[in-house]
Order: sequence, then C-alpha cells, then structure tokens
Amino acid sequence: MQEVVNHHGVSFHGFADDSQLSKHMLVNEIHAMKCTMIDCIADNELWCRSHGLKLNADKSDVIWLGTRQQLAMISQVDKDLPLPGGTLRASETARNLGIITDQQLTFDTHDRACSRACYYHLRRIRQIRRFIDECSLRLLVHAFITSRLDYCNGLFANCSVAVRQRL
Repeated sequence: MQEVVNHHGVSFHGFADDSQLSKHMLVNEIHAMKCTMIDCIADNELWCRSHGLKLNADKSDVIWLGTRQQLAMISQVDKDLPLPGGTLRASETARNLGIITDQQLTFDTHDRACSRACYYHLRRIRQIRRFIDECSLRLLVHAFITSRLDYCNGLFANCSVAVRQRL
C-alpha cells in the first residue's frame, strides 16, 4: 500500500488497520493536489480490492489544516473529494488515535471532549466513594482521569492558555 501511495508523492502513515494520507500544498495548488489525492485514493482502493481488503469510505475523513485565513480561501466545493463511489466530505475535525484534531490545530475540541469525559467519570466515582477505601479511590481516579489527561499531553505544549487551563 505504501508503494502505491508513494508513487503519487503523497505521505502515508499506517497504524494497525488505520491508514492516513497527507499532502502539503499552497492554497493556489489546490486543484492539482485534489487530482493527485483522488488518483491516489482510487489506486489505493484498487490495491485494497486486489488484496481482499475494503476501503471503507464511511469511516474516512478529510480535513484541511491551516490558518483561519488560509482555510477561508478554500471553498466548500474545493474541500470535498469526489470519488467514483461517492464524495468524501471535508470535516472541521478528525479523530486520530483518540485525539480530536481541528483544522487550526488548536485542540480546543479535544480539550472540551476530554474535560467532559473526565467530569463524567469524577461524578461517577463520587457516587461510589463512600463504599470503597482510599487506595481504591485513588486507583479509579488514576485509571479514569489522570490517564486521559496524560495521553498525548505533549501535543498541548503550544496550545492556548485557555485549553491548558481547562485540562
């Protein structure tokens, strides 16, 4: 699969049954890049089919990364990728190994989802705290809260103060 992708000059990253394609470009190169990505995805789908695999468009995401000004220069029609089996619609966020990435890499959406999950688990732990000892309580907090806050925390080094404070 990597050879097929490399043939198109597209970057490839695979992890277990997940693969990602990416291409760096300038805003004025969007049409040429879209053609490259569409051809790459079509060839990738042929490769998958010939090896008994299925490329699932329903589980595929397209996300454009850039500054607010750069993203404003790209129309919604240009953001979507038309394929023979249907159109891959561009999204404002994409989940990658548990991290929610937004278009400007602010991680605000991920931060809010992580905070919401942590508060949910804290409320659940609070409901049972009188029935368990302090050691078990600490274990639950580390398992459900601290592990979420620590996961990929290096990504938040350059985030805004508001994002870091929420976490």
